[in-house]
Amino acid sequence: MEALSLFELNQLIRSVIEGSMPETFLITAEISSFNVSKHCYLTLIDKDGDMTRAKMDAVIWVSRFTVIADEFRKAAGVELAKGIRILFEASVSFHEVYGLKLNIINIDPSYTIGEMASKRREILERLIREGLKERNRSLEFPLVPQRIGIISSPKAAGYEDLITHLNENPYGYKFNCKLYEAVMQGESAESSILGAIERCGSDVSSLDVVVIVRGGGGEFDLRCFDSYEIAKAIANLPVPVISGIGHERDVTVVDEVSNRRGKTPTAVADLIITRVKNYEDAISLLAHRFVHGANKLNSDLAANLAYLTKGIIYSLKILEMQKQRILENAVRLKALTSKEIAGKFNNLEALFSRVRFNSERRLRWANKMLNGLENNLNHLNPQNVLKRGYSITYINNKAVTSVSGIKKEEMLRTVLYKGEIVSIVESTKRDNDV
Repeated sequence: MEALSLFELNQLIRSVIEGSMPETFLITAEISSFNVSKHCYLTLIDKDGDMTRAKMDAVIWVSRFTVIADEFRKAAGVELAKGIRILFEASVSFHEVYGLKLNIINIDPSYTIGEMASKRREILERLIREGLKERNRSLEFPLVPQRIGIISSPKAAGYEDLITHLNENPYGYKFNCKLYEAVMQGESAESSILGAIERCGSDVSSLDVVVIVRGGGGEFDLRCFDSYEIAKAIANLPVPVISGIGHERDVTVVDEVSNRRGKTPTAVADLIITRVKNYEDAISLLAHRFVHGANKLNSDLAANLAYLTKGIIYSLKILEMQKQRILENAVRLKALTSKEIAGKFNNLEALFSRVRFNSERRLRWANKMLNGLENNLNHLNPQNVLKRGYSITYINNKAVTSVSGIKKEEMLRTVLYKGEIVSIVESTKRDNDV
């Protein structure tokens, strides 16, 4: 057998490939590396699950790259980059020095759009099957969300917008914000965000809500938010999560599993501020109703007393008139039966005294009753109740009336006449436990 040089062998391979292969193929693959240096050089892979079963280098010559990249970006809304799957037309070439390579002629963006949508749909269906999609949404959103954990990059414009809007709210509300720093785009974004969520879970007792924010960006920049692992971590957080990724055109998987969604970080801040304002308005309305009810009760009591007093005065006037008539009759009859008349007059005087005494006593009783009702009304004033040594204990901003449902380690807030006490439950005791 005659020996061939390596060059001769490669020439033979090239002639076989170029002579037997069609001019172009339609191929699907995932971009595993992407480098633009005048021309665009790619490494393409084909996976079966997590296993790579095929790999090949490819090139888009500069004469085609600008057109292909621009058309792809406009149609798909993303840049050609590592990690996306593409459907492309290419020819197979073999060079004696550079080896086997695919020469990409065109790329179909509709395939990539479909692949991204399909992946998102599969993740959502899996979350539904596992009962995770609605888990965080089912958590009760706090009435006064003031302790806010923020997952973001400290340099992100969205984070700055959120903090500025919260701090400069027109109502003067104070919010305690804690940043859980994370990378919000790129290859390390998923693991970084997962780490931040885990740290939030460790601090859950000191957080009312968790907010995930970043600035806007292209669809490719937001691919990390279509992650099953991030969605699962959000679903398992025992505190409501608000997504504020800042992308209005598409809804990410993170948006789907979060308790609430704001289109932008500023919208998230408005959501939180509005929640606190609604609670304040509700308390103000209750206070107004209480004062109005107390004033109406006082007005009704005063009206009843005035009516009772008027009746007593009228009765006294009638008695006075009757007394006058009797005196006049007594004078006329005196000449006839002075002794008898004198006796009856004395009886009448005694009767009149008793009536006057009873009337005055009823008037004093009515005044005393009014004073007592006014005192009772004052005792009902929450401030006076607290002033007498009583207190109101809240859990999750609801007044506690029974130990039923209270668990160990839960946080209680006790309101006194002056100040509040925050405590942790060590144990509870029912009445029948005594």
